[in-house]
Amino acid sequence: MSAGRHRWSLGSLLLLLGGSLAVLVQIHQDSLNGTVGQSVLLPVSYTFDAAPRFPMSIHWTFRNSLDMIITCTVHNCSLGAGGAPRNCSASCFPKPTFHGRAELFPQNGSLLLRHLELSDTGVYSVTFRPSFQTRHISLAVHEPRFPPERPDTSNTREPERVYYWVTGICSSVALLLLFLLFCCLRHRGAAQQKKRRVIKQQVSSVEEPHMGSTAARDVATIYTRIGDRFEQPQPRPPSEVVYASITEPGPPALDTGLYHLLV
Repeated sequence: MSAGRHRWSLGSLLLLLGGSLAVLVQIHQDSLNGTVGQSVLLPVSYTFDAAPRFPMSIHWTFRNSLDMIITCTVHNCSLGAGGAPRNCSASCFPKPTFHGRAELFPQNGSLLLRHLELSDTGVYSVTFRPSFQTRHISLAVHEPRFPPERPDTSNTREPERVYYWVTGICSSVALLLLFLLFCCLRHRGAAQQKKRRVIKQQVSSVEEPHMGSTAARDVATIYTRIGDRFEQPQPRPPSEVVYASITEPGPPALDTGLYHLLV
């Protein structure tokens, strides 16, 4: 009976020793900080230095071994360089309180925690079985660090922004209307000027023959009047009788008398 127990204890010891020597677990950072509402990765990696033995289980616990977060059973993995597992097939089961918040990566054993809370501060432990290797990582969750609070001026600035927006839009519309009015007036002035030019050309084309005929008619009238003057006989002035007395010195034989001259 004692010999059987001795053989079983020795076999279990060799199995555990072989399993512990087959898996090498490494913690990359044993202390981490997190922020409320953010996510944090608890980094772990493991390699095989001998032929791996599956299935293998990975357990993450919080504060003590009784507060289970997530457990994952690795069914099979292919080995890469240095015995690092990859393309692992596994089944993971998170605790209901961590559902949607905890995710375990079977190819390296790391744990991702989302939506951190202040109550998540503590020590986290990861255990690989059947080698029973356990590592610990401490996490400190802090409140988000905001800049110093300033007076909230959003409510006072909002009406100012609305006022500036309305003023800018009204100014743009007014400028657009003025531009359109200027274009309309300019177009109207150009149309009126063109219309005046056309009317002036039409009047000029109508007046030129009329002026020519009027000038010819006036010239003919002038020549006609001149001809009439030359053709009409000029009235002769009536004869006038001028009486004169002529006295000449001379011999007394010559008589002096009154003569009349018909002019």
